[in-house]
Amino acid sequence: ARRLLAPADGSRDPSLAAGDALADDLATAARVARHEPTALDAAERRRLDALARPGSHLPIETRLAWWQARAEELLGAAAGDAAEGRAVLAALTALAGFAAPVSARGTAMHAGARLAARLGDTAALARLEAVRREVAARVLSGLGADAAEAARRTPWVAGASPEDGTPVGEPSVELRELVRALGERRRLGLLLDRVLDVLLSWTGAERGLMLLRNPRGVLVPRAARNIARDHLAREELALSQSLAERALATGEPVVAVDAMHELGTSHQSAHALQLRSVLALPLAARGEVVGVAYLDDRMRAGTFGAREVAWAQAVAPVAALAISDAMTEVRLRRAVRRAERTRLELEQLLAQKETALDVAERELARTVGHRPTRHRYPEIVGESEPVRRMLAVVDRVAGTDVPVLLRGESGSGKELVARALHRHGARASHPFVSENCGALPETLLESALFGHARGAFTGAYAARVGLFEAAHGGTLFLDEIGEMSLGMQTKLLRVLEDGLVRPVGSERARRVDVRIVAATHRDLERLVAEQRFRQDLYYRLDVISIAIPSLRERPTDIPLLVAHLVHKHAGRPIEVTPAALARLMEQPWPGNVRQLENEIRRALVLCDERIDVAHLSLPPAGEPVELGLDVRLRVDRLEASLLSEALRRTSGNQTQAAKLLGLSRFGLHKMMRRLAVPSGR
Repeated sequence: ARRLLAPADGSRDPSLAAGDALADDLATAARVARHEPTALDAAERRRLDALARPGSHLPIETRLAWWQARAEELLGAAAGDAAEGRAVLAALTALAGFAAPVSARGTAMHAGARLAARLGDTAALARLEAVRREVAARVLSGLGADAAEAARRTPWVAGASPEDGTPVGEPSVELRELVRALGERRRLGLLLDRVLDVLLSWTGAERGLMLLRNPRGVLVPRAARNIARDHLAREELALSQSLAERALATGEPVVAVDAMHELGTSHQSAHALQLRSVLALPLAARGEVVGVAYLDDRMRAGTFGAREVAWAQAVAPVAALAISDAMTEVRLRRAVRRAERTRLELEQLLAQKETALDVAERELARTVGHRPTRHRYPEIVGESEPVRRMLAVVDRVAGTDVPVLLRGESGSGKELVARALHRHGARASHPFVSENCGALPETLLESALFGHARGAFTGAYAARVGLFEAAHGGTLFLDEIGEMSLGMQTKLLRVLEDGLVRPVGSERARRVDVRIVAATHRDLERLVAEQRFRQDLYYRLDVISIAIPSLRERPTDIPLLVAHLVHKHAGRPIEVTPAALARLMEQPWPGNVRQLENEIRRALVLCDERIDVAHLSLPPAGEPVELGLDVRLRVDRLEASLLSEALRRTSGNQTQAAKLLGLSRFGLHKMMRRLAVPSGR
């Protein structure tokens, strides 16, 4: 008894002489918290937590007693606060190295280790377990055989060796095997087998099953040890699935020390199978249970004691994370194969229908007009050959649900084409929703696309529906998809794969039915080769690719566009002189239709009844511009030159270009629109 009450190293904490009243207060509160937790309110707990902080002057044994009581209180709760649990673990870990009476130190470390196992904090578990073993070994080293055997019945001393303080049979070899297996995340079957091997070795159990959910949500065996899956008795499968479902529902291990007696009334199959010990361990990663490890033993009762369950719970979060990643890899590989099959099937189908469509196009050309398309596209102005080719593809795919990727320079009218695809398809009566993926940082883009729950982050005062849900039944247009970060690409791919959207901060997923139309001015193939764009997402989006011609590729459409823009913005009859029209047609238009529209709006402000060359800001092709002393014009030209150079140096990366220019991304977009500078490389 004197040995258990003495400090571990014979020394005393220098602060024990001070704060007697506060120490008594804290010691009394520790006893109250252990036996009647509801007697202390939240404010009182915070005050006492501050008294027991690692830097406090109060006696170390009193502080350890308080944090032990806090850990046991959280262990006794059905669902403890994870943040509060981490705070308790941090305090116990900080106090672990202090000299203190071995009983106070050992019991506090034991309670902390159990809490760390509950929360899946393997680092804290390893630290607290190491100290507990060290203290327990110190106690055992001075005792005789009978006394040592009696001491091992104390929970915090159990499992220690008097020689080195390590747990009997610590599974270092199996741990190395598990670590190696975690690197094989592309091989789900091997990973499941290794995890089962480690759990069986650590616990000493006879048999094991790894159960994962199938697409219908039913738990099915995916790996087995010492059980032939093909010879699983109906009772065995029913029992393992039933206990696994219970573990999933509670989020806690289901343990039976003597299964025939403990489960006999509710699970007759336990008695029929002569099971002595059973453990169903849930495997949770990122807040989602990915499966259940089921272990049993037909020979020994008490196979799964506190030590075995604690070790199993310690490895469960690490194994679950690896299994979750491996399952995601499997789903992504399947998605790539499905996308490739879809591409091949569509190519074959289009080839088969091409002849019939050509005949139909000629017939429709006589009834609809001189465009060989089924529908009129008044929003798309132009009769040039590039526009005809583009509309021919639009006409074919508008009535389908396949994803479409629009490729074209900034300002060429990609959103107009996306709206045309929606308006003339089966989803025309449902919403058309668009978002520029390059205009928002990743966190805001995730919230915009998927929505967020109330309180998900600072400023989230109310729940918000994301654009995927807003576009349910209709079309979602994702502009500048090439600007999306790799992390956001992964989240988008997950939604495209299974059709489920989970708002930020929410645990509920909602199914959506949305047609995706994406657009980019970037070379996605090059981005894929540089690993800046996910290949599997590229295959998902690029089922049908439509090239949007730039304005310089269709100069014969400029007179039609000018007439359309004058009618749109003038509000009155305005004539455009032949000289002005010739000047407009000879320009290269790097900003495409958007730049042409800005030029027409400027000319309309300056003219009276007609637009002439004098009202244009464009020089003759190939001639230098005479800027004169016009400060605004000189500044605009300088800014446009700097913008173009920054975009050239960064290969069109607008975020990096904004950094070079000392601008925010929003400021860069505003300047590009004002100066009609294209965003392409």
